[in-house]
Amino acid sequence: MGCPLNLSAFLGKVTGLLQIVSPTWSQIAELHVELQSAPSSNNEVAHCARKLTTMLPNISKLYVNAETEDLLCQIVATNLVSAYAGQLVQSECFVTIEPHDVHFSAQLRNLVARCGSKMQSTMVDPASLTHLYIAGNVQHSIQQLFFDSGPASCVELANLEQLCVLSPSDSSDCSILFKQLAFPNLSVLRINPSQLVCQLIEHARLPDQLTKLEILTMHTGTITMYNVQFASEQRAQLARFIDDEDRVDFWAMTNYLFGAPLSLHSVLTLGRLTRMPTIEHLRWSCLTKLEIMCAVQASFLLRLVPCLPCTQELVVHCLEFDKPELWPSVEPTNACLEVLRLNYPVSDASHLHIMALLVRLLPGLPEIFEL
Repeated sequence: MGCPLNLSAFLGKVTGLLQIVSPTWSQIAELHVELQSAPSSNNEVAHCARKLTTMLPNISKLYVNAETEDLLCQIVATNLVSAYAGQLVQSECFVTIEPHDVHFSAQLRNLVARCGSKMQSTMVDPASLTHLYIAGNVQHSIQQLFFDSGPASCVELANLEQLCVLSPSDSSDCSILFKQLAFPNLSVLRINPSQLVCQLIEHARLPDQLTKLEILTMHTGTITMYNVQFASEQRAQLARFIDDEDRVDFWAMTNYLFGAPLSLHSVLTLGRLTRMPTIEHLRWSCLTKLEIMCAVQASFLLRLVPCLPCTQELVVHCLEFDKPELWPSVEPTNACLEVLRLNYPVSDASHLHIMALLVRLLPGLPEIFEL
């Protein structure tokens, strides 16, 4: 269901159309809502949202998102989540909600929590969850969802397989809170650099190995590692680099993660706004796939290829051709590279340059099979 500009008018039309066919639609179990709103009455929007939940009584999977979040979107999302919480198996609400006195179903498996500071007495059975995504006010969300009934020595999310925590840069001290959280069977962890996430990986009880670790940065790129060692020593080292995204030394972090055999397979994706460092600052001897979205000069590429001894796939989305006189004289070699994809602006000059570049590259790439 999509909502155009006037939320109350649209919700009124939806409920009106549904009522023409049937007063209730008990056979519908899944509801997707994409919100987009403009000024209207808060009470009217809340009333329409409650009316919709009456007409769709058996929703067990709820998805709510907003193109641009505002108070009206939050009111609709809060009403929907509050109405269905006791029966949901999947609750994926990417809009900030502030429910009161809500207890989620013991059958809840997937939870996306973007909870406002006014949320109170909203509880989740930690043993039921297999997927948990928390963003925004992470500390308050965890306290309300898992500790609202009072202090606990430990809350164990015994069946949680995937955890995503995305936190703003400024965070308070949560070390005591995280010491009370255990994720014994976690296999996938997605995080962003922040003080709160740093405290999470330092103090929470996490397994010594992950199937997948993903580190998302706003300005530079994404790090993905598979079958990665994640014992206390590795977590302590990683925490040094993700304390705050505004101060993080991204390249030092990549050198630590890709400079030693910490994982079986690793992927680095660099964004369009990334400013590449000098080759001398890179230590990526164990990186297996590199994708570069930002502009890269041919001379840089020729110097980069020999520095990636374990890289099997290299993708450059914006190759630029500087003067061949600036290209290194030594022929680059890489015995591991199998896939090389180069995208560049097409012109008569670029055809000549790419041919000259390939003549320089290919003799030193004996394992290449896709170009």
